[in-house]
Amino acid sequence: MAQAGTANSESKDEEIASLEQSLHEWRYILLHVDRWLRWEDQNQPVIMAAAVTAFFLMLCTDNHLIARHGRLFSYLGPTVFHSYICPPAEWTAEHQRQYQQVCMSLIRTKDALMHSYQCLKTMKEEKPKQYFILVIAVLAVIAFIGNLIPNICLVYFLAVFLVLLPGLHQRGLLAQAYAASLQVVVNLLKQTKKKD
Repeated sequence: MAQAGTANSESKDEEIASLEQSLHEWRYILLHVDRWLRWEDQNQPVIMAAAVTAFFLMLCTDNHLIARHGRLFSYLGPTVFHSYICPPAEWTAEHQRQYQQVCMSLIRTKDALMHSYQCLKTMKEEKPKQYFILVIAVLAVIAFIGNLIPNICLVYFLAVFLVLLPGLHQRGLLAQAYAASLQVVVNLLKQTKKKD
């Protein structure tokens, strides 16, 4: 049992080291993006939402924006950032520690998504009726919302939510919203029980 835990720990360390190596050129950018996503300044959520809004406005006016500028940014982003903004000589032990934390966070997120996928896959195999009901309910809700709101607007709302999600989680706002919504559901269930 202890050997399995040690092997798992070693595989995680190898996975983190591999991710650090593959994202090496992007490490400065990742540190800045991580700071923004965690809302180190009070104005950052507003600026991020405004940036997403500006991006979607440009996307609506010019549909080829991503194709033209995406490849250029993937090459010039790390090059310009390394050369002019943060030269490699300024990389400190604190930067390295933060970079390792970002990589561990990415691995944990990937593991959580893989675990969710495995749970759904297990549910599909072991409890197909519950899986079917869950899928039908989710697809019905998505179809209903998609029928009410245009697709680009849905993608915009999803993009804003995803950009703000790490900061919401970091500050505990998601847990507060979950607790408040759970309390509302409990109160509604109590009221319906009293009426019966």
